[in-house]
Amino acid sequence: MGAVIESVSQDLRYAFRGLVKNPGFALVALMTLALGIGVNTAIFSVVYAVLLRPLPYNHPERLALVWSTFQSAGSRAPSSGVILGEIARRNRVFEDVAAIWMGEGTFTGDLNPEQVKVGFVTPNFLAVLGVRPALGRLFEPDELFGGRPVLILSNGLWQRRYGGDPGILGKGIAFQGMSATVVGVLPPDFELHFAPDSGVSRDIQAFAPFGYDIYRAPPTLYFLRLVARLKPGVSWVRAQEDVDSAAAEIRRSYTEFAAENLKFDVAPMHGDSVRDIRAALVALFAGAGFVLLICCVNVANLLLARASDRRKEVAVRAALGASQGRILRQFMTEGILICTVAGGLGLAVGWAGVRWLLVLLPDSLARLSKAQLNWPVLAFAAAICLVSVLLFGLAPSLESARRDFIQTLREGGRGAETPLRRGMLRALIVSEIALGFVLVIGAGLMIHTLVRLQQVQTGFEPRRVLTFGIDLSGRHYQNNVARINFVREWEAKLKTIPGVESVGAISHLPLDDYSNWYSPYRPEGVTSSRAAALLADYRAVTPGYFHSMGTRLLEGRQFDEQDRVDGRKVVVVDDMLARATWPGQSAVGKKIEAEFLTNEGFRNVWAEVAGVVGHVRDHSLAGQLRGQIYIPFEQSARNHLSYAIRTRVEPLALADTVRRELRQRDPDLAISKIRPMTVYVEHAKAPASFTAILAAIFAGLALLLAAIGIYGVAYYSVSRRMHEMGVRMALGAEGSDLVLLVMREGLALTALGMALGLVGSLAVSRLLQGLIYGVSATDPVSYAVAVAVIPAAAILGCWRPSRQAAAANPVDAMRAE
Repeated sequence: MGAVIESVSQDLRYAFRGLVKNPGFALVALMTLALGIGVNTAIFSVVYAVLLRPLPYNHPERLALVWSTFQSAGSRAPSSGVILGEIARRNRVFEDVAAIWMGEGTFTGDLNPEQVKVGFVTPNFLAVLGVRPALGRLFEPDELFGGRPVLILSNGLWQRRYGGDPGILGKGIAFQGMSATVVGVLPPDFELHFAPDSGVSRDIQAFAPFGYDIYRAPPTLYFLRLVARLKPGVSWVRAQEDVDSAAAEIRRSYTEFAAENLKFDVAPMHGDSVRDIRAALVALFAGAGFVLLICCVNVANLLLARASDRRKEVAVRAALGASQGRILRQFMTEGILICTVAGGLGLAVGWAGVRWLLVLLPDSLARLSKAQLNWPVLAFAAAICLVSVLLFGLAPSLESARRDFIQTLREGGRGAETPLRRGMLRALIVSEIALGFVLVIGAGLMIHTLVRLQQVQTGFEPRRVLTFGIDLSGRHYQNNVARINFVREWEAKLKTIPGVESVGAISHLPLDDYSNWYSPYRPEGVTSSRAAALLADYRAVTPGYFHSMGTRLLEGRQFDEQDRVDGRKVVVVDDMLARATWPGQSAVGKKIEAEFLTNEGFRNVWAEVAGVVGHVRDHSLAGQLRGQIYIPFEQSARNHLSYAIRTRVEPLALADTVRRELRQRDPDLAISKIRPMTVYVEHAKAPASFTAILAAIFAGLALLLAAIGIYGVAYYSVSRRMHEMGVRMALGAEGSDLVLLVMREGLALTALGMALGLVGSLAVSRLLQGLIYGVSATDPVSYAVAVAVIPAAAILGCWRPSRQAAAANPVDAMRAE
């Protein structure tokens, strides 16, 4: 054992001295590898935090989301209270099933009023998640359906509003104009993890049981998001089969669900929560892996060139008795030493990269805030260091193992390149070019997508618009008359503020995460069964909303002060719905049966189409989901309103004035999310911007590394062929001939690499199809850019070696041999 340790120690000392004697080689190799390892470590920390790290619940692998699928609404639809009860009664695979709906509520009392997102849940919801309260208890079954008001607070709200006072348990606090008892406080790390399209935000600040019997609500009132916990040992396949059976039983029992062909989809909670971002992260992780491969190729090239220069040294060691295994071990030891030092530097690069990624954090990557250099990330860094040694350490080792040491000694350590060495160098460069080509194509597609998103027509003009939300659910606004009177007076006051151009409000602000409102509508002459497949997003708006948001009126009229609660029922539709419903006809004056919110709840009412406006991108910038129906607020008075104020000044300059005016009008009302409308648009672009920026960085690194790699190979080739260059010059070759010779060889390798990269990019770009918008997977612009910049990088890499060849002195070159 002592002999082995001594032998390894000698190898390490020799490798260290070799690096010290060649500081240029050591610096380039270490920095190249540190860059590759750092990039991969940073990206993996994000991948682990978002895709691999378990959710912070008890046995999170057993948590499932149950989505309804309807013939009219499609998949991933919410459920009703009746469906929840039937699933709970009929299933055989769930320990329990719970439901949540996200609303808003206002905390009042002695402090300033604060409006927050509230999760209205079945009492078992938090228990199904497996959450243990940090303080107090969870809801009890007898606190269901309108018993004494009780609340469970988030840790953040408890600390922020109540100073972390443990004495708050059991006490009543002012909430929604009533006294609600606090029964528990959640842990600091508690978050909900639902997909962005679920209508359930991650930053819900309080939970309350539903205030009415949701099981007795209309069967087709779909608004609940269902969470279930699988029994131990139940597979996802069996769970899906069981809910398929339950769906068939429910369809036989309810004609409403039979007509809609009700089905269910069971999805792992973790997988469902990251479904929209998984493809982007996997693509970025693959891109980071390509960067690492290119780094390893460059280091392999450096080591091959260095091994060639050391062939006399290796031959002497072999002649003195060193075995092939010992020589190979020496090369591998040098590779391990380089990777160990580069790994340490790479961790520093990775840590800086994580900090930078947190700055770019889009809302859809909420779990990115948990990214850090933890043990799994460190283990990954160690693994890629080991892989890197195998990738670049074997090349010089294998080349050395095939060398004729006797012949090397006879040549005195000089001689031409061997075909094996030349072939390995060229193969590495070709692979490097191919990987770089794929990265440039991917970056081009993502950047082109971002450009298209910048140009998309949102259906509104976000500039100079101040937005904020208010919730009229308190004791003063228990009926529609009270809400309507408040809104009339409040809007009249807002219009008098200096700098205000127009004022309007909507129940669901475009690009906000407030729970959506969509339902069927029925044009005249269409049966109820056929109308079940006609869905639209519903929005309640006040008369000034369209002007305030800059939504274009295409036909007819907007709402005005005459569209009162007791007036003729009217709606405004968007052009998407108008074209689909009345193709080739004017929609104005047509009658549709639409869903109105009355004092008796949601009711279908016949209304006349008063106007047509342009379609608004309500849910995302990248797609048009459904047509839209707008109803006068006074005819469908919702609790929640988001205001849009078009200003003549910087929007946020009016924020304090708006807060002060609301406080004077009703001290119990609070403003939430007061921000310019442009913030929502930028947030909608953030995921694409995040992906495009990282893809562009990876492509830039690939181009730089490819240029460096080609430079290294060309420089080495020229240095080994100086005798040949001298002969060519002596025989009459011009300097330009030698430049073309070197350039031609470098560009030939580049062309081969680009051909291979083209095949790879065609496959990879199709995998990116779900990430791109308004761009074909074979976008000619992206391919044209790649075809232009890759040869440019090759020319840059070949330029200096070619000039060195052209400047060669024939006499000196031949004398050197």
